[in-house]
Amino acid sequence: MKEISNGNTPLSEEELSVDGKEFDDAVNFLVREKYLIGVEHYDDRPQLHKIGPELTEKGEKYLEENSTFSKTYRGLKEIRDWLWL
Repeated sequence: MKEISNGNTPLSEEELSVDGKEFDDAVNFLVREKYLIGVEHYDDRPQLHKIGPELTEKGEKYLEENSTFSKTYRGLKEIRDWLWL
């Protein structure tokens, strides 16, 4: 989702270093759970082209919440490491 949010499309399984089934399952999950819209399907496979896939408001909220959590976690880990020196 972050790659799509940053405009880094088209995306494929090769670019994400996963196999085709993992890629298809992940994209289909994001569409099914309404995190992502505008995904085209060809030969029963999702395609993330340059024009089309977009994050929904739910997807944007997920990225925002998890980015904040990630930054907080990294900060706490750095403090812990500094205290135990």
